[in-house]
Amino acid sequence: MKRLLTTLAAAAFSVSALTTTATAQEAVDSGMTIYFQMGGNPGDAATLARELGARDAARILNVTLIEQHSGWDPQRMVVQANEALAAQPDAIVVMGHAGTDAMQVFLDRAADDGIVVIVNNNALPGTGLSYFGLDNYGAGRNLASLTIQNGSLEAGDSVVVYGAFIEGAPGFDVAKGTTDVLDEAGINYDTLQWSNEAVLDPALSVPVLIAYLETNPDTKAIIVPGHGGITAVLDRVLRDAGKAPGEITTSGFDISPAAIEGVKDGYITVVLDQQPYLQGFMPVVAAVLEAKYGIAGLDLNTGGGFLTQANVEALEALIATGIR
Repeated sequence: MKRLLTTLAAAAFSVSALTTTATAQEAVDSGMTIYFQMGGNPGDAATLARELGARDAARILNVTLIEQHSGWDPQRMVVQANEALAAQPDAIVVMGHAGTDAMQVFLDRAADDGIVVIVNNNALPGTGLSYFGLDNYGAGRNLASLTIQNGSLEAGDSVVVYGAFIEGAPGFDVAKGTTDVLDEAGINYDTLQWSNEAVLDPALSVPVLIAYLETNPDTKAIIVPGHGGITAVLDRVLRDAGKAPGEITTSGFDISPAAIEGVKDGYITVVLDQQPYLQGFMPVVAAVLEAKYGIAGLDLNTGGGFLTQANVEALEALIATGIR
């Protein structure tokens, strides 16, 4: 345990609550294998920081890390979870986009096999598993509040919310949090359901949003609750629609090189930062803690930050490295 404390301290993380005697025991970095669902595609804007966080933790704790990329396809995530299970690793880190019901058979089999399961990015409600990511509903509320504040929106203004509105679908809770705040503020809004194709290829959302703006010229804001790739193309939407920087307030999720340029140029107003580096780093730590010491049921809301023109310069260096 002292080995673990020393190692984590070197990474600037405190686990001071963990104590033990000086008796000899197996070193924490004795060599675990962990399968880890990263979400998107290797190195993309919504995935890189999570990859770097997981790799850093794996290096520090001497873990063999097997990365899985699903292109954000929930069904593919279920398939990958079962592929990982077939390999019988020490632990599997999954995403909860498919929902608890769809993952239950996998979860039951993993428990029977004694394999630790950790959840990142999107929760699996009711499982009690360690989770590192957003409080999705709360994040949606936060995004709407930040949009109203930074866009100086008022009751009676009209906005469009481009997201997931099918109950139970990935992103539904985030979108619900956003629309609830808009209701409370008396702001008028339309909802646009993003397609599976646009989720996989955000460029496909550009003509959809441009067409909406052409049909609804009084639109004051575009809000994207929960998709970093689509958020990153909002500047292109406004440019191609012939809008000036700041003419329409835009907001969404996940800091990326493209999003930071949009903020700097004034085409993207505010970006909620769910700090995916932590969603990569902490699940590896949690998997080691649970496998080695039975410490389970951890929960960390990683979504406390946001990016605007007021702090973009301070965060730019970290964003360039893929850490934020």
